[in-house]
Amino acid sequence: MFVIAGSLKAQDKIVKCIMSKKYDPSTNLVVWPDEFNPEKAKWYIYKEIEINAKPEVVWNILIDAKKWHTFYDGVQSPVEFLDPNATTLRNGLAFKMHTMGLRLEPVMKEFVPNERMAWEVRRGNLSAYHAWVIVPTANGCRLITPEAQNGFLTFLQKVFQPNKLLKLHDKWLRLIKERAEGRTPK
Repeated sequence: MFVIAGSLKAQDKIVKCIMSKKYDPSTNLVVWPDEFNPEKAKWYIYKEIEINAKPEVVWNILIDAKKWHTFYDGVQSPVEFLDPNATTLRNGLAFKMHTMGLRLEPVMKEFVPNERMAWEVRRGNLSAYHAWVIVPTANGCRLITPEAQNGFLTFLQKVFQPNKLLKLHDKWLRLIKERAEGRTPK
């Protein structure tokens, strides 16, 4: 079990964030497919951060997946959409993504503009469901990104790299926050 909640000082601002490997059903905002229900999944992580920007600004950063690699090194090469006419993520879209040394082909399973999206990944001994939820606040929004996984690769990750994915998600959210708040080039 691993839970961090609190405030961290970053660039003369207080950044409120929560990281966890423990599922809390009372605060769940994700519509989980049964297979990925965190109460049954083999692996679960949760990360959230407060962002002083409108949900629409954060949403536009999220759906512009072809640019993720330009600011986040957890995406190791440009995202490719399998539909050549797609310019941003959308419901049902399949795409290619290189992350954590793996080449994955997620498929968008949920897509509610400015509110939530989620993709599913199936690759050999790994199946995963990665969600994003944007919750409006008085000063902007909270961006939440939980992930549930199953499969043998999940077991290996828990044993040999137990915090890697959580740290990568933490970094990704901090970089999205910087971009949304206008502290880095778009």
